[in-house]
Amino acid sequence: MKNTTVKRVAAGALAASLSVSLLAGCGSSASSTATSDATSTSTSTAEAAPATDAAPEAGSIKILFKGPKTEGFDAVYQEFLNQTKDTLNTELDITFVEHADYKDKLNLEMTSGADYDLVFDAAWVHLKELAADGYYADLSSYFNNDEYPGLKKAFSADVMNANKWYGQMCYIPFYRAYGNGMPAVYYRQDWADEWGIGKIESMDDLEAYWAKAKENGATPFSARDSRGFFQLYTIGGGSYPATADRVSTAEAGLQAFIIGGCTYWTYIKDNKVVATAMEGSGDEAFKDFPEGYNYDFGVDRFEKFAEWQKAGYISPDSMTTKDADTPFWSGQAASDIGTLDDIEKHQTNMTQYSPDAKLGAFVYIDCLRNMEDGTYPTSYSGNNGMCVPASSKNIDRTMKFLDWMFSDAAHHDLFELGIEGTDWEAVGDDQYKDLTGYASNFPGYGFTWNPNYVKFSSAIPEDLLPYRVWETKATSFTRLPVCGFSFDGTSTEMSTLTAQTKAIGDMVGVTKLHGILSDGSANYASAKEMLKANTDACYAAGADKVQAELVNQLSAFLAENPQT
Repeated sequence: MKNTTVKRVAAGALAASLSVSLLAGCGSSASSTATSDATSTSTSTAEAAPATDAAPEAGSIKILFKGPKTEGFDAVYQEFLNQTKDTLNTELDITFVEHADYKDKLNLEMTSGADYDLVFDAAWVHLKELAADGYYADLSSYFNNDEYPGLKKAFSADVMNANKWYGQMCYIPFYRAYGNGMPAVYYRQDWADEWGIGKIESMDDLEAYWAKAKENGATPFSARDSRGFFQLYTIGGGSYPATADRVSTAEAGLQAFIIGGCTYWTYIKDNKVVATAMEGSGDEAFKDFPEGYNYDFGVDRFEKFAEWQKAGYISPDSMTTKDADTPFWSGQAASDIGTLDDIEKHQTNMTQYSPDAKLGAFVYIDCLRNMEDGTYPTSYSGNNGMCVPASSKNIDRTMKFLDWMFSDAAHHDLFELGIEGTDWEAVGDDQYKDLTGYASNFPGYGFTWNPNYVKFSSAIPEDLLPYRVWETKATSFTRLPVCGFSFDGTSTEMSTLTAQTKAIGDMVGVTKLHGILSDGSANYASAKEMLKANTDACYAAGADKVQAELVNQLSAFLAENPQT
């Protein structure tokens, strides 16, 4: 954080300057109904079991939670109170906010000085801006601290150092593995079998499946507004896999940084920045990149998306759809996209609509589908997490709650899976059977995920379980060229320039993911033409200065923190 005191910025003005379309992670695009759609839950002291004389002073922590309240949560919460009345003696005052509304709600609450003690945030929400402006507390004293053994066990020093923002530990990363989840397209295996395609094992198979779906009256691919075709052809959206004629971007020393609506690719060798170029700026800009990447390679995937859009493979209302899952579960759509973290959710909900449906999952990156060790690139940064507002008066109590939750599998599983024997039952050492749907629907990515406490649903198809196990192994990953770096855009000049470029970049930021060749004011013949026009406008608005500052900051970081 650059400031030691919280800046009280006018909420409306900051909301306008920070409003962005989400391109990654588990989020949805924001809307203007955050306050009206938020619901608060807390159990009064009278409802909790009375504390004994030895119990600590009673208190509460206020939590801003991303997502609706999971059915069955009230019983889980009451069980938590019963278990901790003599230890934590802490109530949880939780405001649940719908996914689509969370971004606006978080920004409004933080900038207006609301008294929350724990909030969901991420780089794809408002973490970059709010951390830079001093809204979040530095929590470094609570980690790698023997007085907080649960936090010490669950969050290693290496992981926490990789998740610093502006030099401070203000972000608590939630993750099960070191990546952003194994990318996959979900589909109806029973339909694929009926249509003579069988198990989908290649992009050609997927396109054949989509063509058959269209012939049979189903929407081939269900997409929501902020995602479109999402991360197809990339690993987690931030790296490209190896192909027959080139190594992966991570192996080649390439890493992308998204700043002010622009994707800047960097080529790093021997701890030095050799070259930089903005994705979409044309082949000449990449001439100094290594072989296989010495052209505007990132545009290729958007040309393919445009081809699929023209073929009618994506839902026609994809740009305005908030829910891509339900059409897939109900049989209106033939496929959906996400990560293998979604298996339990899809398995549980699909069978409610179509008991005889058979779920299939196509892991579309070859090296991941083949479970090749050392091929999943990572910066060890969590894609989702929580922060403690600097204004909180309950930081110790909040961190003691988290320490309790991560100190023991039973504590952790209470929130992530529900009440054992009621919501779930153990199957062997590392699996569970979901009895009520709570475990399949609780959004652990925003509250509980941790590699120390991973249990897999027994409903996971037998052929997909090995993938879930493989992605939790450290040996499956390889580090990106740079870990622990965050671009500092807090200066007046940089904040102004990034706001300007973002307004321009956002004109195509989402449309390109849907294969739509329009920036709202003009139509284009190709993605290459559209993105070149957009990046030229970004450079005219100051992207060249942002790119130069990225090089300066990254060079200084590498000099002080040589990457091994």
